[in-house]
Amino acid sequence: MTNRDHRHVELSGEEASGRDAEGSTLMPMLVAGLVLIVIGALGVMVFV
Repeated sequence: MTNRDHRHVELSGEEASGRDAEGSTLMPMLVAGLVLIVIGALGVMVFV
């Protein structure tokens, strides 16, 4: 066996997880949650 038969693959944590390093999936959920909280607070203030 030569060195060509065994090749080592080195992956970073982001590559190994398969997650897009540039895109964040939590940010849209955070913004949507904050918008819903603001709408709910305004609704409560209107009726109180």
